[in-house]
Amino acid sequence: MNPSEILPYFQLVGQVALVLGALVAVYQLVQLRQSQRQEAALRVITGLNTPEFRSAFNAINELPIGARAEQVRDAGPAIETAAGTVMMTFETLGVLVHNRVVPIDLVDQVIGGFLRESWRRLEGYVLWKRSAIGYARWGEWYQWLFEHLAQNPRRAEGAYTAFKEWKP
Repeated sequence: MNPSEILPYFQLVGQVALVLGALVAVYQLVQLRQSQRQEAALRVITGLNTPEFRSAFNAINELPIGARAEQVRDAGPAIETAAGTVMMTFETLGVLVHNRVVPIDLVDQVIGGFLRESWRRLEGYVLWKRSAIGYARWGEWYQWLFEHLAQNPRRAEGAYTAFKEWKP
């Protein structure tokens, strides 16, 4: 066989190898990005579990569901500070979910119950605060995140029921 006859086959193999190499590189970049996102999400979620946040959430959890703004204010400055801590924590988390830094399903599973319960107690206060300071954006991402988590009907029940069929 003449070398000039097999040259096109070598060229074809070289082109196939080049395409396969590019595909592998793209796949590795996608995997790297996914890994970085997962690490960032884990850092954010675990970073929320601070003594300050737990203390603030426990204080807010003592308020009745549907608490009026006056009830929050009358409970004293410590409760208003706790409300601010909880609101700002979930406000930040809402922005991160919206920008797809943290997946909403992960937020729902890890801290969704805390968010729902705190919103059920602080909604009246947040709405009053917006009006009182004349700033419609106060607590906007906190409310946004609550509303988006509330759209997940599966989470109307506890994980022990919702994920009963899960297998390790």
